[in-house]
Order: sequence, then structure tokens, then C-alpha cells
Amino acid sequence: MEATMDHSEFRIGMEFMTASGRWRCTDVGSRVIAAIRLDLDHDPAWYNGPPYAVVEHIFDEYGMEDCDPAPAERAFDDSGKAGIVIRPRLSRGPSAPEGR
Repeated sequence: MEATMDHSEFRIGMEFMTASGRWRCTDVGSRVIAAIRLDLDHDPAWYNGPPYAVVEHIFDEYGMEDCDPAPAERAFDDSGKAGIVIRPRLSRGPSAPEGR
């Protein structure tokens, strides 16, 4: 079983991972932390703040247990773009005159 992160390990600006993706810590309170989700399909300017253009989420002591330190290099794409398949439109031939 992996070690869980403790409240004392969080710092403003640090990135961490959960099952839902990569996050950046935006505030450390006495018992909770606030963080923004780093979705790769957003404009990077959305992550400049505060205030942020994306929603800040609160992690309590139970939520922090599910966090792992993020690797320095991003080795994944959680945007879903990798799974998109683009296919050309099928040609229907010459269009029929209207009224037929």
C-alpha cells in the first residue's frame, strides 16, 4: 500500500495527483487545502491567479489521503484527445437536383 500525503506535505503551487488527474495546490488552511484541476484542454492562462478562471476544490483530511506527489515531468495526457478518432466524410457522389 502506498503512503498517503499528509497535510504538512502540501505547499502553495505544488502539483499532486489523484485518480481524476493532476492538481495544483492554491491554498493551505489549518485543516484543508484548496486546489485547481489542471486539465490540458484549458488555456494555460486560466491557471494564473488568484483569482482563477477555473473552480477551486477543497480537500479535507480524507481527500488528502487519496493524493500522491506528481512527477516533475508529465508523462500522460488526461485530456482525452488521444482517444479521438477523426474520419473523413463519406462522399455521396453528385448531388441530386432538388425536387426529386
